[in-house]
Amino acid sequence: MSIAGELEAIFLYDAHVLATDDPVATKVLADIRDEEKAHVGELMSLLRYLDPNEAELFASDEGEVKEMLEELGIT
Repeated sequence: MSIAGELEAIFLYDAHVLATDDPVATKVLADIRDEEKAHVGELMSLLRYLDPNEAELFASDEGEVKEMLEELGIT
């Protein structure tokens, strides 16, 4: 639920960034959005630590995406 909450916050702050043309508001809101992204990374790291089996699943799925990128000629 924590990861979902952080993702929701990212989308909310991003919507605010896109909705304003004030450069200060854009900068502050984008910075907050990016901090939320860092929180997702921290929580994912914690999840991998707490549940090693989940970490294996993440790694295998990551490999699938890398294969798709290679098929598209993206490295």
